[in-house]
Amino acid sequence: MPRPALTEEEICSFRRTILAAAAKIVGREGLAQLSMRGLADSLGMTAGALYRYYPSKQDLIIDFCRDAITDLRNRFGDIHRTREDPLSAIRSMMTAYARFGLEDRDRFRMLFLENDQGLTSPLMTDEETLLPYRQFTEQVTRAQISGQIRTSDPVRTAQVIWGGVHGLVTLSSTMNDFDFGSVDQLVDEMLDVLIRGLRSKGAAQ
Repeated sequence: MPRPALTEEEICSFRRTILAAAAKIVGREGLAQLSMRGLADSLGMTAGALYRYYPSKQDLIIDFCRDAITDLRNRFGDIHRTREDPLSAIRSMMTAYARFGLEDRDRFRMLFLENDQGLTSPLMTDEETLLPYRQFTEQVTRAQISGQIRTSDPVRTAQVIWGGVHGLVTLSSTMNDFDFGSVDQLVDEMLDVLIRGLRSKGAAQ
């Protein structure tokens, strides 16, 4: 007697299991070492069964990245909608980004550190992918307009701030033999330094 077809909820649940297993392989061995056959072996299933969930490695990577970006987008969206003060929004967004990276280092590595094979290029044409970055840049623009930080190219300013926090999270995720102490505290201190350096001369301290 054939087994009953899986429900959509069961399919989605097992896809999350597949994505988590893929992230562990990438975190341990790198994206180049991720293969559908090896992933299937780690899950105790055949490659043919795995292909029923994901027709290709690219499909799997895109789904993984889309799911991760949705999580980040939700975190930024909540802050973007509820914080009236742009400097508070900037700090909260970057704190949320750091926590996003530190909560699941395998996910962070797969999304940002191992993504150099062009597998996620289709995502970059989707405006939803870039929405967290757009919202952060908008908050930087608001802070400049309100006189809280110096007026300059808001895109470059946003890149400087985000790049600094991203660098800290990346270092703490890759240099396992170095004790960074509390990365949350390091992020706070970096944001203090960056925002202090970007303040307008007449802005309140």
